[in-house]
Amino acid sequence: MNRKFIIILCIIMALSSAVYAEESTDVELGTPEYLTLEAVNDCFKIGWKNPMSNYAFQGVEYQIDFREGRGDWISAHRELPTGELPTIEAGRSYVTIDPMEEGLIDDSIDLDNNSYSFRIRYKYLKNGTSEYIYSNFSSPVLLGFQPLYQNASKWAFEELDKASEVGMIPEAIRQDMKKVITREEFSEVVIKLYELHTGITVNYEGQSFKDTNEPDVLKAAKLGIVKGVGDGNFSPKTPVTRQEMAVMLKRTLELMYPNMDFSYGKNISPTPESNIAEWAIHEVNFMREYDILMGDSNGLINPTEHTTREQAVVLTYRTYKKFK
Repeated sequence: MNRKFIIILCIIMALSSAVYAEESTDVELGTPEYLTLEAVNDCFKIGWKNPMSNYAFQGVEYQIDFREGRGDWISAHRELPTGELPTIEAGRSYVTIDPMEEGLIDDSIDLDNNSYSFRIRYKYLKNGTSEYIYSNFSSPVLLGFQPLYQNASKWAFEELDKASEVGMIPEAIRQDMKKVITREEFSEVVIKLYELHTGITVNYEGQSFKDTNEPDVLKAAKLGIVKGVGDGNFSPKTPVTRQEMAVMLKRTLELMYPNMDFSYGKNISPTPESNIAEWAIHEVNFMREYDILMGDSNGLINPTEHTTREQAVVLTYRTYKKFK
C-alpha cells in the first residue's frame, strides 16, 4: 500500500468521523446523576456524576435550577445560572455557587429554618447551528430544614399544613404527597382522624389479614371502616378511588357521631354521574352535601378515579374540621 493511498484513506476517515460527530448531536444528552449538596461558607457546593454518553459532546455546559422552601423552581420565571462543565474529578463535577450573588436568595443561608433544593441539567449548542439542546433535569437534592411533607401542590399547602399540625399526615406518605394513595395508606389516615377525635387507641386484637400486618389497617378493619377483598386478604397496595374514600370517611363519621343525621339533599342535588357504584351513591352525595368531596371544573366527582395522598389528607382534614 503506497504512501499516497494511505493519506487519501486517512482524509476519508477523518471526514467520515466529522459527519458522524455532527449527526451525533441529535442524540439526547444524558441526565446528571447522584447529586450531592453541602453548605460551605455561605455558599452551596454541588456535585454530580456525568453520564459516559455525554463525553462524545464538546462544549457541554451545566445549568442550575433552584428552589427555596416550597417555592417555584426559578426555571419557571428566569434564566438559569449556566457555566462550562468543570474539570471532572473521578467521574464527577463539582460547582460552588453563591446564592446571594446569583440572586437566588435575599439573605444568608439559614439551614435551621429553611430548605434549599437544587437540580442540574446539561445545555449544548448543536454544531453549526444556533439551536440548543438540553438534557432532562436531574432528581433534586435538598439541604436544610426538612418540610413536614414534600412534593405537594400549591392548592393543598394551607390545608396540609393544618392537617400536619394536628397529626393527620402519616410518616409513610410525607415524602411524596402527589403519589396515588393506597388502601393501606388511607387506612392510616382515617385511623388518625378517628383516634384524634375520640382520644381512643383502637384495640385490634384478633384482627388479621394474610397480606398485611400494618396496625392501622387492622384497626380500621376492626372498626369496620375497611373491608377485606376475600380469601383473608386486604390488598394493601391497591389504590383508593374517590368513591371508596367517601365510603370510608362516612363509616368513620358514623362511628364518631352515632346519633348524627346522615341524610342529604337539603343543599345539593344528587350528582348525575352514572358510574357511581350503587354501594357508594349515598356516601358520595353526603360528602358533596357538606363540601368535603368537591367536583371538578364541570362539577363531576369522577368517582372511579384514583386519589392522591394530598387529596386524601385534605378531604380527611375537611371532614375533621367540619364535624369536630
